Amino acid sequence: MRGPAEVLTVERRASERESGFTLVEVVVASVILSIVVVGTFAVYTHAVKVNRGNNLRAQALTVLQAEVEYYRGLRFVPVGSSTELNAGSYPAVRKRQSADGRQFVINVQIVNVPAGTSDDDCKFKEITVEAVPEIAETGWLANLGTSLTVQRVRAN
Repeated sequence: MRGPAEVLTVERRASERESGFTLVEVVVASVILSIVVVGTFAVYTHAVKVNRGNNLRAQALTVLQAEVEYYRGLRFVPVGSSTELNAGSYPAVRKRQSADGRQFVINVQIVNVPAGTSDDDCKFKEITVEAVPEIAETGWLANLGTSLTVQRVRAN
């Protein structure tokens, strides 16, 4: 049989062997943690880019809506139509500001349908409005494709 002092010594040695982590365990845990952190960071940066693009596109669409309403409000009648509805390409017609203060340059193209008809004889127009950020973006945000086409029929 073992004495009380011998039992305490055996228990103390067992507890000393089990306390703490080995170097291998620490290295493996560090590698796993770094892989998780790098993956999370990559997903986060991608989400920020996509969110920024969607925000910019939403601002441009708000500006486009206001511009299209302007062209829908112009007179398009047999006699006395607004000259702003004459066919042609009009780059940088005006600048419009979005709700958060970003400036957009408005480009407009007006086409008479059928092609070749004069502005006086035309009964149908196709108006394409494009909003381009005044401060150019880089990368995939450079071409957001923010244009809108509306069609107008002449009133009788």
